Amino acid sequence: MKKAIFSVLAVGLALTVITAVSGYAAANWWYHQGSAVRLTDHTEQEILFEVPRGSNPRRIAKALEAQGLVPYAKLNELSFRFFHQGARVQAGVYAIRNNDTAAEIWNRISAGQQHLFSITFVEGSEFRQWQQQILAHEYLTVENPAVTAEALAEELSEGEYTHIEGLLFPDTYRFYAGTTDTQLYRQAYERMQNTVSEAWQTRDRSVPVATPYEALILASIIEKETGAVEERALVASVFVNRLRTGMRLQSDPTIIYGLGDAYRGVIYRSDIQQTTPYNTYRINGLPPTPIAMPGKAAIVATLAPVESDYYYFVSRNDGTHVFSRTLAEHNRAVQRYQRN
Repeated sequence: MKKAIFSVLAVGLALTVITAVSGYAAANWWYHQGSAVRLTDHTEQEILFEVPRGSNPRRIAKALEAQGLVPYAKLNELSFRFFHQGARVQAGVYAIRNNDTAAEIWNRISAGQQHLFSITFVEGSEFRQWQQQILAHEYLTVENPAVTAEALAEELSEGEYTHIEGLLFPDTYRFYAGTTDTQLYRQAYERMQNTVSEAWQTRDRSVPVATPYEALILASIIEKETGAVEERALVASVFVNRLRTGMRLQSDPTIIYGLGDAYRGVIYRSDIQQTTPYNTYRINGLPPTPIAMPGKAAIVATLAPVESDYYYFVSRNDGTHVFSRTLAEHNRAVQRYQRN
């Protein structure tokens, strides 16, 4: 009788163990393989999933199920708690890719491996364009939408500058959701300071700029004058030659910048004749501030221009320019490429 009872208990225990092992095996398979995400839109490689502050595994599992990403919220939650004992979830925005399993998603969330966003500010852009891009980005936090260029310049430079143009380095910046515009501006300001400081140390000392800030002013004009990388050093040589001999820079982009909202899309004779602090057809030397955000190539070209005897250039209307030594040569080029 005792043997019979023992046999029954042994069989029951064995069945319980087998059931537990089978359950574990099934849960393990589902968690690491069977729960693979299937994005319904085949054009999508990934989607973004936000984990708000204060979230717990149950809330996250329910959200994943509600969005059609990982089914069986209760099983998903329990699997996380079992396979990631003691792990904590971290708020943020995460990328979920096609074929991601529940395990891969939870690994990312518990490790805080958030999605990196990016924003690109092109060389030659102006501060108003940076503001528009930042305001339009869903995952950047704007601390003060009404901040003025002057206030931002003073804040970043600790009172050294009152004009933001030229102080921010144009490039692609990567960031996590919730990054503020001020953080981004500060990073761009520091990048610009480092870039111009490095170029200043190895500059051609015959270039007639007295300070790194003056170098930024000239570099911003060169940046606006040409988008052709191979031409920047030549454009720089033209302006350097003019500064050395006391000629006016006569740069059209400075007229446009000085006109501001009054610019009508075309430079008229009346615009050329209008005196503004930026109209280099009317003022001698450099304007008071940069007119755009110059990139590294323009800054390097400014401080290390090629030697040339060019004093003029005119657009071919294809992104490149014809360079001339004399006014007569220049007038012929203007006649060929502009007036006809």
